Amino acid sequence: MGLFETINIVSVVLFFAGMVLLMIELFVPGFGIFGGLGLVALVLCIVFQAQSVLEALVLVLIIGGLVVLLGLLAARSFKRGWLYRSSIVLKDTAQREQGYVANQDLSRFTGQTGVSLTPLRPAGTAVFGREKADVMTDGEYIPSGVRVEVVRVVGSRIFVRQTEGPS
Repeated sequence: MGLFETINIVSVVLFFAGMVLLMIELFVPGFGIFGGLGLVALVLCIVFQAQSVLEALVLVLIIGGLVVLLGLLAARSFKRGWLYRSSIVLKDTAQREQGYVANQDLSRFTGQTGVSLTPLRPAGTAVFGREKADVMTDGEYIPSGVRVEVVRVVGSRIFVRQTEGPS
């Protein structure tokens, strides 16, 4: 007896329900609930349809191939198809030329000296020339009005240390 000679109606319903739930998972944020339910439905489809372990493996390969094909079609649609033309896909980009800046480049402060405006315990404010900046130390306390030097800039954090000399 072959694999598809007797097709169980419950298996067919579970198969289509599983595929629909997997498609819903692509478009609805559900923390994996729809995808998990879809996978459970597909596994139950295999359990109800397969008469032996070999048939179950064949069904796993067939269903896995269909899921991959469905994913590829959805990915293609995200790039060029009807889905791309819908309002689900964001097409605008935030570019620097248009004034969008994710993170300021603060490397210009490296090596500069300034004065702490607030106590640095370990974070506070310092002024470098005419420009105020949020700064931090490596853990030490620096009172306000003390001369500081920028030792390094990491992302949006400016690290300073107290320097010798008049403020």
